[in-house]
Amino acid sequence: MVNCILIDDEPLALQLLEGYIAKIPFMNLLGQFDSPMQAFTVLEKEQVDLIFLDIKMPDITGIDFYRSLTRKPQVIFTTAYSEYAINGFELKAMDYLLKPISFEKFMNACLRVNSFVELQAKKEAPQNDFFFINVSHKMHKIFIDDIVYLEGYKDYTKLHLKSSNNPLLVLHNLKYFEDMLDPQRFVRVHRSYIISLNKVTVASRKAVSIGNVEVPVSDNYREPFMTYIAQYLR
Repeated sequence: MVNCILIDDEPLALQLLEGYIAKIPFMNLLGQFDSPMQAFTVLEKEQVDLIFLDIKMPDITGIDFYRSLTRKPQVIFTTAYSEYAINGFELKAMDYLLKPISFEKFMNACLRVNSFVELQAKKEAPQNDFFFINVSHKMHKIFIDDIVYLEGYKDYTKLHLKSSNNPLLVLHNLKYFEDMLDPQRFVRVHRSYIISLNKVTVASRKAVSIGNVEVPVSDNYREPFMTYIAQYLR
């Protein structure tokens, strides 16, 4: 669930976005305001994940208001003026929606925020360093750090472990492990492979080396993977 507020000095804009939010199950509107200063109380007392914030307002611009906040929720700027876009993205806005805002663009922006909020919640939640998995009617204890990479075969997955020369064949598909494992540590690079980022020794646009093993990187997963790698370029 994404807790959000609306700030816009145009009543019709507030009405439109309120209607959009009502259509999206994971969005929860905590309040709407025609002046940024009216929103301070909610921002101080409630857990606000996201502000939909108009930029050009009479008393203070949305950009200056957002800069003034000590605790900054995620923000999506809404405005009729495209020249403010650079300022908005300098503040690491989740999105910048140019009025008139279509429901499709609004929905896509909300989906990005929801994914971000869910990822943050996973990162903040206590994480076990192991799990148990059923292999041939025996429960095997798997340490997360022991996983080198995972190889999918339709309804089965091979777990390649650092501690064993023989992979474990498990009756779960690759999507099961993709949903279970921390996406900051394990990345899908191919429809048949998930790799442990800690175990990568060489990476390129076409393949990843993990020790002596080379894992292919497919077109569908290349850009997200290379974007992640780019964070660590020096």
